[in-house]
Amino acid sequence: MDRGLLRGATLVLPDRICYGGMIWQDAILTEIFEEASPVLRLGRQAMQETTVWNMAGDLLIPGLIDTHVHGAGGCDVMDGTTESLQVLAEALLKEGTTAFLPTTMSCSLKQLKRVFQNVTDFQRGHFRGAEILGLHLEGPYITREFRGAQAQEMIWDGAKDGSAQFLANLLRDYPNLVKILTFAPERPDGQELDEVCLAHGVISSAGHTAADFAQMERAVQWGVRHITHAFNAMPAIHHRNPGLLTKALLDDTITMEIIADGVHLHPAMLQLIFRNKPPERVSLVSDGTRAVGLPDGEYELGGQKTIVRHGIAQLPDGTIPGSTYPLRQGIKMLTQKLQFPLPEAVRYATLNPAKLLGIDNRVGSLEINKDATFIRLSSDFDIKQVWLQGQLVFEAKGV
Repeated sequence: MDRGLLRGATLVLPDRICYGGMIWQDAILTEIFEEASPVLRLGRQAMQETTVWNMAGDLLIPGLIDTHVHGAGGCDVMDGTTESLQVLAEALLKEGTTAFLPTTMSCSLKQLKRVFQNVTDFQRGHFRGAEILGLHLEGPYITREFRGAQAQEMIWDGAKDGSAQFLANLLRDYPNLVKILTFAPERPDGQELDEVCLAHGVISSAGHTAADFAQMERAVQWGVRHITHAFNAMPAIHHRNPGLLTKALLDDTITMEIIADGVHLHPAMLQLIFRNKPPERVSLVSDGTRAVGLPDGEYELGGQKTIVRHGIAQLPDGTIPGSTYPLRQGIKMLTQKLQFPLPEAVRYATLNPAKLLGIDNRVGSLEINKDATFIRLSSDFDIKQVWLQGQLVFEAKGV
């Protein structure tokens, strides 16, 4: 029997902060307590079989869940090797991300299949690092006008037949692997792509799109209920052409992912989103690239050179191709810059993405009967320890 107890922690629960501790058994949280010691309740024999940890007042929050991340630690999902995925999963874990969706980019169909097989092999193997929950398929069904850092020549021609069938074949050959498809709903094949997603339980998300208000309304009628990195790679709001973003802000059935790294969105835009969307309808994502956790320099994304200066990545033409920051940066932004209550800020990177993916029964919050997966942070949100299912899997030097 594997039983652990930690005490002296500042616990960030879904609705409050408390000072206390937790007990877990066989990787599942069995008790969360405030102040009073649970020693007597466990009994002398049980205490002898229990590993006890003192958190010295540090913050404990659930493991972060990133539904949109391309790379970290010098590696990218598009590398297509288990070695690269291993580095990526370990690099994310050290940043506090305990589960994620590796996110693709527009590429050749041959390369895409290789990536699918690689992630499948990785999930079946006994690898270390953050848990891979599935894939986020970003492209190749997007618009060239708002392609961002996506390679133009790899975008599927909207007038070309077979796009929906190719997607259906992929989802059939790799069942339950793809969790999110980012596509441009205004494309001629938009409704067909959405129908394929609905048939296979995939979240269809509007992104890298030029959709106007009416086109987004139609997409919602089909079943599109999510927006990929809102306000990035799509038209801005205009008073005579409100666009898809206005529909997304007005419609409470639509969820939005946002990159709150301090680069992709101005703080005022973050406030606009959070004041207009119900709190459970927004998730933080990193859109992290292989430069996450690494110094300034030259990197690669989707076959294109990216230059990182002062923590900001850019293509030679000035396009921002994803982030150099981990998901944890979003929590820092909300709490330190915008003065969000910590439990609320944490939910955007934990419980909300867990609910989006339908896995909140086991992860996403510190609650009894959920996985003992959590991270220990300093008061400035620096990583001290990372725990996966009751096991200490990373500890920063000097802890």
